[in-house]
Amino acid sequence: MKLRHILFLGALIVVVISCSQSAPGSLPIVDIRFDSSYSQIENSRGDEWAPTWGRDDVLYTGNDDGSSFGGVPAGNIAFGKLEGDDPYALTGTTVNGMEEYGKEGEKAADSASWKTMNSYSVDGVLYMFVTRCLYPEQSGDTKNRHIFRSSSIIKSNDNGKTWTRTAQENYANPMFPGKRFGAPYFVWYGKDGEASVDNADKYVYAVSNNGHFESGDNYIIGRVLKNRLPDLNAADWQFYAGGDGMADAGWTNDMETAAPVITDTNNCSMTGMTYIPGLKRYIMVVWHYTTYNLRKDPRTINEFYEAPHPWGPWTKFKTLDTKELGWYVPVIGQRFQSDADNGEVKCFLYPTGNYQNRELYRLNYIPVTIATHTLEHSIPDYTGWKK
Repeated sequence: MKLRHILFLGALIVVVISCSQSAPGSLPIVDIRFDSSYSQIENSRGDEWAPTWGRDDVLYTGNDDGSSFGGVPAGNIAFGKLEGDDPYALTGTTVNGMEEYGKEGEKAADSASWKTMNSYSVDGVLYMFVTRCLYPEQSGDTKNRHIFRSSSIIKSNDNGKTWTRTAQENYANPMFPGKRFGAPYFVWYGKDGEASVDNADKYVYAVSNNGHFESGDNYIIGRVLKNRLPDLNAADWQFYAGGDGMADAGWTNDMETAAPVITDTNNCSMTGMTYIPGLKRYIMVVWHYTTYNLRKDPRTINEFYEAPHPWGPWTKFKTLDTKELGWYVPVIGQRFQSDADNGEVKCFLYPTGNYQNRELYRLNYIPVTIATHTLEHSIPDYTGWKK
């Protein structure tokens, strides 16, 4: 090949790479702005809310240690729905009090109680993770942490009215024994799980820390074929082992050999991951208590991470001290995301607030803007405090 042809080919490759790196929507997220003070669904009670976007444009959410949107006794788990097209005027209704999972705080012979993580609508079916929780007083953990272990998936074909597997089956034969996948959250894509990126048209993904409500140490990623998810069979799940997550060689059936995608000792509390189609990036809010002991100080630090794929690489781009609000288990919602405008997407953050303040122990929501460039902030450390 003549020299000028080699030089031309080299220049063409450089141009192609440059264009792909600067393609609209492919740039990293570098900032988030809280656009208003927090609002609440007034009749909500409880914590760990994570409203998933159903096929019928309804948001469905489980919650812990509460009564969902009222009308049922407070339980370990409850399930409800949010209806409406205005994100500031949604109507919350309890669908199922989930009585088989026990009254609020009720424990079984293993000294643990039931908790839920997030729900996910996939092909018209609702799925929800449930897990066993040992409180710090029962766990014996040297860092005063809740231990989450022995998680399972339950499903509903009637929008949350009834569920399988049963609580007794999940107790006796959990899908994921032990702590390694003890606090899993489904990775959220579009309405009813619709997506085509990162093999999400074929797989459902989930992220979990190493078995703690608060102050875990790292996160791993699991996946299952969409058409096998309804079987609720742990043997169908694989776990990211490293390398190219698009290749089967990057996955293993042994969760204990999974490769952590984020490691930050004591700072990796349970949380969820959401795809932002307008920016073609994923976002996850990693959080922890300021003293690593919520009994002493319920303030939290929220650290915002972003990545081009569920398996990373993950980059921290913002850190916020939530102060009196104590936001925990914050997750970016699937629904009500705007289209990208000049590298900006408007969406909603759903956190639970300082658990010692019963007025914050509700489904809170905050409008936020995430962007691929630095945003103007009227109050740089603003975290939604009502003035």
